[in-house]
Amino acid sequence: KLFSEPTRVTRFRSCFCFYDGEMEIFDYGELDCDIYFCNSMRTYIPMSSGISEIGKTLQLTYGFEFQGWLRKRVREAMQGSDDKVSRKLRDRVLKDGRVLPNDIIDVSAFMDSLVDVNLMDECAKELSKRFETNKPTKILTVATTGLVLAIPMARYLQIPVVYARKERSVVMSDAYIAGYSSKTVGKNRELLVSKKHLHDDDRILIVDDFLSSGASQEALLRIVSDSGAKAVGVGILLEKSYDAGRQSLSGYNIPIESLVKVASVSDGIITLEEEEGYSAVR
Repeated sequence: KLFSEPTRVTRFRSCFCFYDGEMEIFDYGELDCDIYFCNSMRTYIPMSSGISEIGKTLQLTYGFEFQGWLRKRVREAMQGSDDKVSRKLRDRVLKDGRVLPNDIIDVSAFMDSLVDVNLMDECAKELSKRFETNKPTKILTVATTGLVLAIPMARYLQIPVVYARKERSVVMSDAYIAGYSSKTVGKNRELLVSKKHLHDDDRILIVDDFLSSGASQEALLRIVSDSGAKAVGVGILLEKSYDAGRQSLSGYNIPIESLVKVASVSDGIITLEEEEGYSAVR
């Protein structure tokens, strides 16, 4: 009869490799445990360690944000994308939202000229959770519509808010300026941010109420680039997924999070992605 001492050490070792066609990166996870406790479940420990190590290496080497992506996927798996806050916001959009000419969505009944502060606070808390691992140091938004979300998010993240003006203020002597085309007002506009509010060591989170063409968010990202700071994400309340906004921002290689995605406003009817199962097939 074979016999081993219960304290004899058994080693589990997992190897992970990243190869991009030019460079190979290897990392390992190891676990030593007594043979008495040895079973197949122990393999998950070195696997987890190895994944964590190669994630750190890739983040240092290429700037990959694997851990943030992994936490997001775990959260989605545990909670589902159809979370309570998103459902509340969807209900209000369907109940109080209106479609205006040029496919403009009017949500002034709860997040513009009349603000449901409790709903906005819940939305801000949810989006803050999604970006806390990105470690932003400041939020950048557009006055005034973006402030209803940016201010409570800043409170949850405990960071300051910087907002871009659409007209130069008397106290703004030196500013970063970026132009964009506004579909809402039907003309070209400018965004201005005081140079003393952004620094090259800042990690900037862009926050806004809508993502449609992506023009205003792209203008903010150009301002961030001009300042030497680093953009770490874009947080949005309502995304018009039928428009080109997400695609236009894809070149910046930063995470974009939205609470509600509008699939269509055809014939004056607001259709959300989740209504017809759009999200399940994407």
